[in-house]
Amino acid sequence: MFTTSPVTTMRKVFSSHNLVEVESFKELLEQEHIPSWIKNQRGSSLAGEVPFAEVFPELWVLNDDDYPAARELWEHWRAAVPSASTDWTCAGCGESHERDFTTCWQCGRDRPT
Repeated sequence: MFTTSPVTTMRKVFSSHNLVEVESFKELLEQEHIPSWIKNQRGSSLAGEVPFAEVFPELWVLNDDDYPAARELWEHWRAAVPSASTDWTCAGCGESHERDFTTCWQCGRDRPT
């Protein structure tokens, strides 16, 4: 006799024209042990051949049960991302970063909020 496991479905958390933003949030989900996948990660090569919104990178959680936690993280993350600021300097090592980066590439420290 076969047993079946419950079917889980993927759900889209958000999409953006900015792949760096999508990849940054994917890293945050991974830190929270929420498996995710980026759809259209290499879709920019199709730009001009299909409607531009169809090739925007999209971040999907792999398990439907993780969706509420992912959306809550997304809402907090978006609120913390400065919308009009420019570069930021890491308080840990002094490295300069563009505003889209949420973590210092040099020492791993998170951008201050």
